[in-house]
Amino acid sequence: MFYFLSEFLQPYWGPFRLLRSHVVMMGGGALLAALLVWFLLPRCAAWLPRDRGKAVRTAEGASVAVAGGAASAGKPTGAGFPMALLTLPALCLFFPIYAWESLWDVGIVLCVFLCMLSGWLDDRADIPWGGLRKGLFDAAVSLLCAWLLCHNEPVPAWWPFTRAETLIPVWLYVPLAGLLLFGAINTTNCSDGIDGLAGLLTLFALVALVVMLYVVVGHSTVADYLLIPHSNAAAKWAVLVAIFAGSLGAYLWYNCYPSSLMMGDAGSRMFGMVLGVAALATGNLCVLLVVAPMILVNGGGGLVKLACLRLLRLAGHPVARPLPGERPTALQRLFFSLTFPLHDHCRKVLGWSGQQVVVRFLLLQALLLPILFLILVKVR
Repeated sequence: MFYFLSEFLQPYWGPFRLLRSHVVMMGGGALLAALLVWFLLPRCAAWLPRDRGKAVRTAEGASVAVAGGAASAGKPTGAGFPMALLTLPALCLFFPIYAWESLWDVGIVLCVFLCMLSGWLDDRADIPWGGLRKGLFDAAVSLLCAWLLCHNEPVPAWWPFTRAETLIPVWLYVPLAGLLLFGAINTTNCSDGIDGLAGLLTLFALVALVVMLYVVVGHSTVADYLLIPHSNAAAKWAVLVAIFAGSLGAYLWYNCYPSSLMMGDAGSRMFGMVLGVAALATGNLCVLLVVAPMILVNGGGGLVKLACLRLLRLAGHPVARPLPGERPTALQRLFFSLTFPLHDHCRKVLGWSGQQVVVRFLLLQALLLPILFLILVKVR
């Protein structure tokens, strides 16, 4: 709204022109979202659902908690729902809306909120949603968001290891971008299991994407120097990402160990979608691997493992976990030597504490990000 109003207010007072500055929009939006979430989120805890510890359905239809969920049981969860509502004023005021084509952007933001809503309904349910139900919903929202991102037109894209820029037709871009969004949603969701882990890794990735969108892709001089196609729309997406980063940073004030609030699926799925949208806005489908390597490894490994096991089962070659005392086969060693999400393996097998997992995963992401970024933009 401010971006739109500045055109009319500037003739009355010159400094109103700053409302058209993307840096001001990023800073103001992130600050407002952070203040609203930091001040009001604890006051929403009373009406949030309580975590029951990973409930499953028994053969009789009863709800039973999985062992290991006692640490989080009883804590307010689903904080992603009030976080989204508290972030909405910052989006309305600071996210640039200045043309009819921005209706596509509004649709993309609505897709982010749809991901939050599905997670919220799952958080409130006595029995968690099944994998098929979640997967179908995520796939539908991801494909819709991918179509909105391309505006139903071919999309220019740049790639690692080459200077060539290609034009991806709509029929190919929508499934590719939809798959990336689907992966971003679910890997972020799978990484949410230790106080502060998913939030810190996601915040680190969001800040990196703000820099990538505004300083690299959105700056014509830097983009020309790095032989990357410049995007006029990148700066507005940097504003969106900065606003959600401010909201997430304020939430982490209450989610650091020992946490008093958990964002639940409502938050993790929402921020996963934001990650995917921002990565696609850079024009390179590989950027998500650069800015969020530990999220993809931690949460994505289990998704790949599950998909491979199901494909083997459909092909008539099921692989079962080896029995105690049984010598595992090569396939069993391949699929069952690691437990996913990877943070569970680090705690249960390597004996790391929750705080050690958070710090070490964050350090690994901080180390990998600049290396992968240099490979992405310089080895071409």
